[in-house]
Amino acid sequence: MAQYPIPNSSGQRQPEPIEFTRTFNAIQRPSVGGPQFSTFFDERIKNSKLPRPTQATDKRINFLPPVLSLILGSNYFLTVLCIILIVPILELTIGLVFQDKCPAETNIPKYLIVTGACGIVAIALTVAIVISIKCCIKQDSIAGSCISACVIGVIVLIILLMCVFLFAWFIAGNVWVFGAQNKVDFDNERSPNYCHSTLYNFAFWIIILTYIMTVVTCCLSCCRACFGSISTLKA
Repeated sequence: MAQYPIPNSSGQRQPEPIEFTRTFNAIQRPSVGGPQFSTFFDERIKNSKLPRPTQATDKRINFLPPVLSLILGSNYFLTVLCIILIVPILELTIGLVFQDKCPAETNIPKYLIVTGACGIVAIALTVAIVISIKCCIKQDSIAGSCISACVIGVIVLIILLMCVFLFAWFIAGNVWVFGAQNKVDFDNERSPNYCHSTLYNFAFWIIILTYIMTVVTCCLSCCRACFGSISTLKA
């Protein structure tokens, strides 16, 4: 049903109200008596103390495999190194104490002294690698990470060269220790075949334990490889 405007008492038609339409976007809302919606929350976000990524964090580089970083960067690895350090210290000490107590083979105490000294240096360099890895992981810049990586590379090269020397020195120690086994005399100190029992037996059993540890390590590595292959085939 149509509606008509009601005339006023003077008989004149009242003007119709004019409406203006206004559209608002997604972030603007009409407000009355206060700041705009978007401006209010922009100021709150700007003043908030939220953690934000920095450019230095984005520049961090992780060049090491996760497993290697986990092993070398753990405190348990440092503890194992400190325990292993006992062996080269004993070698160096016994070699120095009984340096002139083995005329049957004068190279046996020299063998223990050199082996013990190289073992101490190798473990110290390994500890330096662990410390460098910890520093590299905590670095927040490319420069610091590159410096740590260069230090680790130099130390690894030195350790590899030392391992080659120790392998050749181990073979020479086998010749000296096992070569004097049939003629060594532990009782007569004036005999030309005399060698102190502590010195000779320690050198002898150190070599035997080295062979045992090598065999055990190879067996464990083979078993691990076999189980890994079986798991891969089952998967």
